Amino acid sequence: MDGTVIAAALYAYLHFAAILTLASALGAQALLLRAEAGPKTVRALTRTDILYGISAVAVIATGIVRILFGGKAPETYLLNPVFWTKMALVTLLAVLSVAPTLRFRRWHHALASDPAFSPDPREFAAIRRLVFAQLHILALIPLPAVLMARGIGL
Repeated sequence: MDGTVIAAALYAYLHFAAILTLASALGAQALLLRAEAGPKTVRALTRTDILYGISAVAVIATGIVRILFGGKAPETYLLNPVFWTKMALVTLLAVLSVAPTLRFRRWHHALASDPAFSPDPREFAAIRRLVFAQLHILALIPLPAVLMARGIGL
């Protein structure tokens, strides 16, 4: 078997593994945001957000590797409007993740100062809505991916 084919398969696997990790971290955040807004929840949200950030970087890095070395010409992606629709959804996902990350960090610092700290219930609910919005957008991202895989947009 051609080494290029094996490398492309490995890049695809690593990309999918990063995506699954990202989805798991985001799902964990959603579950935690349905729990009581106490110190244990804040600590767990901080940990899941770190995993979410690391996996987001891995998704982007492996995606770039797939474009450059994944066996198809980069133009297959870069000239496809469906690809850019997918990138717009990824960008929206990233933008929506900023506020929860900043809030989780602020809560974490408040917890360091006050071990009994508990987030304001209205803030907690607002962040929950943003995380659930991210989950809904994440669920849309595979649609342009499967369309591209079937040659749509070229």
